[in-house]
Amino acid sequence: MAMADELTDLQKVILEIDALNLTVRDSIRQVSARVGFFVGQQRYQEELVKARAIAVTGEGPDAVGTEAARAPE
Repeated sequence: MAMADELTDLQKVILEIDALNLTVRDSIRQVSARVGFFVGQQRYQEELVKARAIAVTGEGPDAVGTEAARAPE
């Protein structure tokens, strides 16, 4: 299965917008406009972490990786 097949539509859009190096706020606005529904900051950040992991390794983070993405720094 190809990497693009494993990414959700939301994750594909997030990666495309992330490549523009916008601020997080502007990125969220652009993503929300492209997908047609509001994407909050937490969901944006979580999906970005997952999409980057899939792009690098070809598979998403395990449950620990997803929970670690939620942990405050």
